[in-house]
Amino acid sequence: MNWQNIRETVKQHVWGPIGSAVFHVILILVLVNVAMQSGEQQAFNAQEVVMDVPDSTTPPPDEKKIDDQIKPPDKQQDLNTMPTDVPTIGQNDDTASESVAGNDRGPADLGFGGKEGTTANGLDMASTIKSPLILRGIAKGYGGRFGKGGLGRGGGRSKAIDDAILRALRWLKANQRADGGWAYGGNLQGTGGNDVAVSGLALLCYLAYGKTTSDSEFGPTVEKAINFIKSKQNAEGYFAAIKAENAPQAYPYVHGIATYAMCEAYGMTRIPDLQAVMDKAVQIIIAGQQKETGGWDYQFAKGARRDTSVGAWQVQSLKAALIAGCTVPGIKEALDNSVKDMKKVFDTKTGRFGYEKAGSGSMGMTGAATLCLQFTGHSKDVETMGGLRTMRDLKLTWDTGGGEAWPLYAFYYITQCRFQESKESFAAWQQQFVPAYLKAQDPDGHWPGMGGKGDENKHGPVYTTTFGCLTLETFVRFLPSYQHVEESAPAAAPVDDVIVKVL
Repeated sequence: MNWQNIRETVKQHVWGPIGSAVFHVILILVLVNVAMQSGEQQAFNAQEVVMDVPDSTTPPPDEKKIDDQIKPPDKQQDLNTMPTDVPTIGQNDDTASESVAGNDRGPADLGFGGKEGTTANGLDMASTIKSPLILRGIAKGYGGRFGKGGLGRGGGRSKAIDDAILRALRWLKANQRADGGWAYGGNLQGTGGNDVAVSGLALLCYLAYGKTTSDSEFGPTVEKAINFIKSKQNAEGYFAAIKAENAPQAYPYVHGIATYAMCEAYGMTRIPDLQAVMDKAVQIIIAGQQKETGGWDYQFAKGARRDTSVGAWQVQSLKAALIAGCTVPGIKEALDNSVKDMKKVFDTKTGRFGYEKAGSGSMGMTGAATLCLQFTGHSKDVETMGGLRTMRDLKLTWDTGGGEAWPLYAFYYITQCRFQESKESFAAWQQQFVPAYLKAQDPDGHWPGMGGKGDENKHGPVYTTTFGCLTLETFVRFLPSYQHVEESAPAAAPVDDVIVKVL
């Protein structure tokens, strides 16, 4: 027997095909493993909110059981636990008095008046860096904004919600003025001091959805908006260069909203020029606080009067600055100080927060104060829980605006409060606000004002559209405060880098 001939026969007719097959199977397994590991490394640490458009035939969650489903924390979230490290660019390794019937003054009566600000140089978007940046850890401060396609990791919400948001962003893009701002009022090409406020709201809409200067569709829109708002900051740091005697009411509103937008813009882009813009604006807010009482007022006055609506924008701005890594001294102290101001206008009998003082209050002011307490780590305090329970009695219908004087303004706050409260609370609220907002949106993408006791339409379609858009974007804007309560043990360190393309 010729063993050598047998070996050659086996090698040619058996081992050749089998060996080739084995080799290719091993190669495929190796490639699949590499692809899976690469995909895992690109995952973001984003809050995943699963949402479908509510079916009218589906009964809403039993809100009476919500209290039993909320676990009280061992201790309140401390502001000192907030991250203060700023990611390094280039590293490789988020009525003048209370009105009748308890309907508090809202932004519709503020006038947003004042003179145009001074012109400043535009931003150097590219700075000296031309390559994409990897910003370590930035995603954790900004909810689901940096997820897949800007829609939150895993898709999250229903496609109908995302489509509505994108239509609104496209409408805003189409109606942006050549100077980068948006118009307050019915004339979309008009100009005025109020434009800084509505332009800040519009910019926040883009940032809330993860759209920055590097976005292929909205990047130029965002860049022009940032340049416009920056150009309205004067040398002292005030936005719109509004003097108190010219616009005593709108003055702190414009500044608060514009500061909020600049803090988020810096936090999400790390454009170097924006840090000084943010820092000067934040210093104005801290200096304008009533130190003994913790509140804010028109003109940033230090008198006896304080204002819940004015204060809410300052708190939101300071919280955004904290998330962005702003290092101006006194931010945490100002936020801590604001807690006593909001709590002192809580009415234990009605469960509402007042506009100027305790004893009356709209749902809008209740939502504003409650959100401020949630943002400052007081989610489970008696006053916060009282406000949340009162909100559960509210019924949202677009034609009546829930009986609110400024309903879009009110529901902007109320929706965020329900989101921060618990998954169950937000699920119940979704049954009301999502269908109403989707149905009311105009086919061109803008939202009209709601019905109600006031007339928000007089502020113009940019105002109404931005508040409609920001409310739907609650799904992705921030991580919910209850998440910190429910986590029983720290998870493995996630990969939460964000890649930002610098123009």
